Amino acid sequence: MPAPFCHCQCKMCRVPGTEHCCAHPSCGAPRIRDCLPAPSSRPDEREVARALRRLRADAGSHSPSVAQIERAIPGLVQVDACFLSNPYATDEVMTRLRGIPAAQLERMVAHYPSQAPAIAALLGSHLGLPPDCLHLANGACEVIHALLASRPGPVLLSVPTFSAYYEFAHGPLVAHQLDHRQDFCLDLGSLEAMIERHSPETVVIINPNNPDGGLIPHAALVGFLERVHARVNQIIVDESFSHFTTEGTPDTVAGLVTQLPHLVVVNSLSKSHGIAGLRLGYAVMCAERAQALRSSSLWNLNAYAEWFCDLLGDPGFQLAYQRARRRYVRDTRSLFNDLRAIPHTKFFPSAANFALLELDRPATEVAGALLARHGIYVRDCADKRGLDNGDRFIRVAARSDAENRRIVGGLRGVLSRPPSRSRTRRARQRHNAGTPGAGGPPRPNVTRCSAVVP
Repeated sequence: MPAPFCHCQCKMCRVPGTEHCCAHPSCGAPRIRDCLPAPSSRPDEREVARALRRLRADAGSHSPSVAQIERAIPGLVQVDACFLSNPYATDEVMTRLRGIPAAQLERMVAHYPSQAPAIAALLGSHLGLPPDCLHLANGACEVIHALLASRPGPVLLSVPTFSAYYEFAHGPLVAHQLDHRQDFCLDLGSLEAMIERHSPETVVIINPNNPDGGLIPHAALVGFLERVHARVNQIIVDESFSHFTTEGTPDTVAGLVTQLPHLVVVNSLSKSHGIAGLRLGYAVMCAERAQALRSSSLWNLNAYAEWFCDLLGDPGFQLAYQRARRRYVRDTRSLFNDLRAIPHTKFFPSAANFALLELDRPATEVAGALLARHGIYVRDCADKRGLDNGDRFIRVAARSDAENRRIVGGLRGVLSRPPSRSRTRRARQRHNAGTPGAGGPPRPNVTRCSAVVP
């Protein structure tokens, strides 16, 4: 029997730990404690598909949170391969979080945290950067919003990429389309030509890019920044996934902000350190620009984020984190090797902690089956702007080694069955055009992206 599903999803039904409203015939779940499926049962795939459609409509261009899905069908998500963070780093943080004395925990809840400049001093000490050059925020999205609001002119952005950059743009968007036949690699020469043609106020580069994980070689990126810096008032380089590019020390252009004052480097501790729920992101920029952004906020960070920035100064934690990071990078590369071998998919080279897969069938069908049959939550990329034929793409985030094996097994199982509907002739032609040796058009010369930095 299918597990109960709350079709209502009104305000009352969305509050965790409370009874469902029972006010609407479609609620379908009288009490939240009655919604838990039996250990051996899995929800009906059609119910899961309806739940995801409803929740995605509310989430816009972003994925519904695990908490939203759990409120709709409790116990459904067992492996979160949608959101992008290091689970081993989360374990290290949780070990220390559980050790906070009760008196300190009470102070954290009862009292205001420090203002952002004081917390920036903690983070700056860890990063080896002047705190005057840092702007901290309640997640990287808040940083992105502030940066784009401060420069309301045209924004030059390569797509597909992270949707917040075009959602928060305060001026016209100039889209630079990446070619899936080139594995979505960014051609810096073409981007430079578009700067010359369109004179944008802001240029955005995500390195590695999301959703494909393409990485621009460090030397090529530095050369590009030096060439175009004087022609653009704001160049944003988002390095949120840089910690996953190598077991060694990741490359960064953050050290160039004093030399290139129009450069801003965005980063997300949520992803690298597995603390997405704490909401902590930052940007590195020249001191004058950082001061202007800081003047618009005082207490934009919570006490747990402040506690974490203090934790970064603990040498024991740093050793544990680096071990966790290197382990995660190794497990991620192992996952990629397994994903490459799955039939009926095209794997795009990635230097990040996620992989973009092109499928031979609708992504919604695969994502729903993975969640309903195996409890695996992946990113359906149908809503990704600039992703041609996006309803055939999913993004899979790396997890722990055991979870990665489960992801691969689930994908193999789902894709071993025939698609529920035949691919259209157009979809088949697109799929073949992006497959090496399938007779697609010749590939132009581009600056190649790196998949892995040894």
